[in-house]
Amino acid sequence: MTEAIQGTLLAHPWAGLLLVLLMAWLEYVFPPVPGDSTMLFACFLAGTGVLRLEAALAACLAGSVAGAATAYALGRRLGRSYFFLRSEWARAELARLETAFARHGARLLALNRFIPGVRGFFLYAAGIGGLGWRPVLIYSTLSNLAWVALIAWGGTSLGASWEEVRVVFRRYVWGVGVVLGAYVVLSIVRVRRSRRAAGAPPLSPSS
Repeated sequence: MTEAIQGTLLAHPWAGLLLVLLMAWLEYVFPPVPGDSTMLFACFLAGTGVLRLEAALAACLAGSVAGAATAYALGRRLGRSYFFLRSEWARAELARLETAFARHGARLLALNRFIPGVRGFFLYAAGIGGLGWRPVLIYSTLSNLAWVALIAWGGTSLGASWEEVRVVFRRYVWGVGVVLGAYVVLSIVRVRRSRRAAGAPPLSPSS
């Protein structure tokens, strides 16, 4: 699929921007879809002068924001009946995210684009959990803005060839994802420990 998409972008760059928008949207709605690699390739082409960078960025951001809004709306309307959540692994990930949202709020959405593997569940969980549309829109858009900016930088700055850009950017993505994932886990553990400590009975004074 990735090769066909890249071939379309090379053969029909401007029409291919619609495909970039579509893939960015689909990555939220039907993951896993190669939305990131498609956006990165579009930005790489912009760096070589085949596309205008402004047009590539607009397609990447519009598709990402629309995809986030669609996933949130599906989660809010269809809930756990949605076919994507039928697997045991998906239900387990959803349960973890709902718990995190209940404790930490929609601010977690600001990290969703930077955590590989589970990013597609964030907006579904926000919808199923009944988070308000305004914080969801604000934080998910901020996350998408930062992510598209990172992709634009990677596509135009990380190498002279597409293969070099792709390999180096993948390392950056997983490095950032591991760091942010560890931060989220440590934050949750810290909150749990502080709550347990607050609820623990006071120690008796030593004699």
